[in-house]
Amino acid sequence: MYEWNYFYGAIMLDEDYSGFLNFINNKMRDQKYFYFHPEIFSRATQEPAYYYDNILITFGRTEKWLIDDTRELQNFIREFEEIISQLDFEHAQIKTGGINSDHSFFWLNKEKIKHSYQSDMMIDIVKHYQIRLYESERYYFGLGEINLSAGTFNRRNDDHDLSSFDRQYKNFSYPF
Repeated sequence: MYEWNYFYGAIMLDEDYSGFLNFINNKMRDQKYFYFHPEIFSRATQEPAYYYDNILITFGRTEKWLIDDTRELQNFIREFEEIISQLDFEHAQIKTGGINSDHSFFWLNKEKIKHSYQSDMMIDIVKHYQIRLYESERYYFGLGEINLSAGTFNRRNDDHDLSSFDRQYKNFSYPF
């Protein structure tokens, strides 16, 4: 990225909202993460009329010289995955941006999804939307946008997005 940067995102929790609060308010402070601080996360509410079924947690911050190269991107992803591994979540999305590039990353919790992303139909959809889809033991991770309610792909990556990512993050692979 470049000098002035930001990231923001959202996590769709499943059921354990109190576990999220405990992690953010207590355990996360002890970890001293580089990119993520407890205060950048919304606390949401379980009060009726302000949520339905799942709770959406948002977060974001600005930074200078954020996620400049492949190594930093991998560290950023590792840190976020360490956080979401502590949460009962279904889907997560992060958007990073700066003066010359914007990227969207998503995570789908393999324990929570209801359909395989390895089926022929899903492989065709991934190709159509030009989604970079990777798989680890716990997550489907990708470069692209998803619908946070359903975990489905929202927007087609264009060639400019993909080539910009490849230029900035040479030899990116996942999992690492």
